[in-house]
Amino acid sequence: MERSASQPAVQKLLLGLLKDKGSFTFLWVGPEGSGKRTHALALTRSLFCAQGPECPGCPSCRQVLAKTHPDLFWVHKDHFFADPEDSDYDKEMKKQGITVKVAQHLSRKLNRAPFSAPRKVAVIPDAEDLNQDAQNVLLKTLEEPPADSLIILLCRSTGSFLPTVLSRCRMVRFPALPEATIEEALVRDHGWKREEAKKAARESGGNLTQALRSNDPEWADFREKVRADLDRGLLGSDLDWLSVSQEYEKWEPGVLEEGEKTATQRKAELAFLVFQAYAGLWMARRAGAEPIPAGLSSLSPDLALKAIQVHQDLLSTNLGMKMIMDRFFLGLREALVKGALPVKPLVETALGL
Repeated sequence: MERSASQPAVQKLLLGLLKDKGSFTFLWVGPEGSGKRTHALALTRSLFCAQGPECPGCPSCRQVLAKTHPDLFWVHKDHFFADPEDSDYDKEMKKQGITVKVAQHLSRKLNRAPFSAPRKVAVIPDAEDLNQDAQNVLLKTLEEPPADSLIILLCRSTGSFLPTVLSRCRMVRFPALPEATIEEALVRDHGWKREEAKKAARESGGNLTQALRSNDPEWADFREKVRADLDRGLLGSDLDWLSVSQEYEKWEPGVLEEGEKTATQRKAELAFLVFQAYAGLWMARRAGAEPIPAGLSSLSPDLALKAIQVHQDLLSTNLGMKMIMDRFFLGLREALVKGALPVKPLVETALGL
């Protein structure tokens, strides 16, 4: 397996896996930018390549990196629908996440013999997109993976999964990357200047993808607007927050990913990016790189970051963006007054428990 210092504990576990020829089902859980996809590709290369870690790039490795290898199924919601047998596919189903039909295709493909590799590998990079019917279809495949197969579900959090799915997967935690690792990656692999890399790493929350966004002018404009708006909402009146909340309910910024998604999915994506942008500000404040406004001085950066993380995790549930954002605001407003988050966990408050 390719050497990497980004996730040494995870890599040690995966190197052990290479010695076992059995079939496995994994759930890899960690924040965006923590290396889940990179490790999935590196593991697949190691399983498929006959030349070992020093391979300069054989045809098999190139196919894996391009996600075109016939024994690698890199699954997304419309992954299998380029096949002739899928000509009757209704494109409106793309908006429903990873559907039953995709799950059925995956199960059938995994039950076929490998084309050229020693085993088959299925990777579902956004496993939160599996709707509940699709999860139910996959249950038997997850519990008893076909011979010589490896199934890896990648996700940011586990809130959208059925308990029966969670019980059938071996969970591997991908922690956020250390700031020093991200800083070095930006300098070494992307040619960033040291000071720019240090600042981006500090505000990334251990998320390399987030750090890489820092040099994007469109993201920078979005980030500055979000930070100003949320500070204004917290420092102002309820009407000030209502104004922010109503604007964000309708907002379609350019940083949203392209693709066919429902309005609910796009709102959840927007909320996730909003939380990321605001978390970066509070990380900088915790490091002393950004001042804390006088009106927010009773709110510690650690409390703010805890509230952001809790509500970001809620985005994988069925709660709407507006409810999550409003509960986040109310929780921080209470923390400003009391110097602590509400006694009742914010998750329970948001769920109405």
